[in-house]
Amino acid sequence: MFVKLIKIFVLLTILFSGCTEDNKTELPLAKNIFNTKKEQIKEFYFVGKDGNKLGIFKHDFAKRKSIKFWFDRKEKVILLNYSPNLKHIYFLTAKYYGIRSTLPYIKRIKLYSIDLYNNEVNFIDSLMNGTQINADWINDNSFKVIINSRDLRFSEYMNKHTFIYNNTGKKLLSTIETINFIKEGYPLPVINRFPISVKKNNQLVYGDSLYIFDKIENEKHFVLFSKNLNIHKEYWSDEFLIFNTVPNEKRNILLIYSIKRNQVIKIFENNNIKNFILFNDYLVYDYGLDFSSSISIFNIKKSELADSIKIKGGCGLKSIL
Repeated sequence: MFVKLIKIFVLLTILFSGCTEDNKTELPLAKNIFNTKKEQIKEFYFVGKDGNKLGIFKHDFAKRKSIKFWFDRKEKVILLNYSPNLKHIYFLTAKYYGIRSTLPYIKRIKLYSIDLYNNEVNFIDSLMNGTQINADWINDNSFKVIINSRDLRFSEYMNKHTFIYNNTGKKLLSTIETINFIKEGYPLPVINRFPISVKKNNQLVYGDSLYIFDKIENEKHFVLFSKNLNIHKEYWSDEFLIFNTVPNEKRNILLIYSIKRNQVIKIFENNNIKNFILFNDYLVYDYGLDFSSSISIFNIKKSELADSIKIKGGCGLKSIL
């Protein structure tokens, strides 16, 4: 009976969980991303595969060129995360990962940071082996890592390890929670971000259609027809609302809405859209998995596709797994 439960558990989980909290507590990006003359971001980093190596590439917006930035023959980059204000990047590597005897494994996990000022990589910490991992920034100053591992004493128990680091790499918290997943269910490594909002006088209203409610004018502005829309992430600025729906659902979209003009600027429809980040006037988003994964760059001001990144082994903003 226990063996059957283990098989069911494996079928219902994946090697790397991409779970994040729903849109109610999704942390929006800083307001100065749009129309800022103080900090124009000229390049960004992403995960890519070169042969059998998973490492980090750097893309130059002006030159429209991607180059290899960090690769290690003994380590594979499994997750890369920008802080909400885009000033810090942490990434996780593993030497081995896969599935053995129907059970996933991730071994020799390490945490690194990218020093954006000096353009170099710094080692932060070595972590334990696990079966699942997830990591993300919970605010501009705190980075959270969750690793699930099997309890070696009792086969029906899982150990949920939680670590929090500040933006200088100092470990602030380390906890272990033991869970009986047969009775309580499997503890997915979900990262919950703190509910900080720059929405000010606007909020989304759901129903048979999606609206933006203006609290000052006391009126609703139509966004699109959509019943039971399941929003994955939403980011607000003074000018725009941008959101995507949960990947791989029946209707998967990425939408740009102009708050000032009260109209939709662009809707991307793709069942494999995963992540997006705003860099100045550029909306960068990824889609697909493994070898088929790629990145697109959309110029919001010009309302046109500015560039696309395709690497033979695949690429993504956070991961290609």
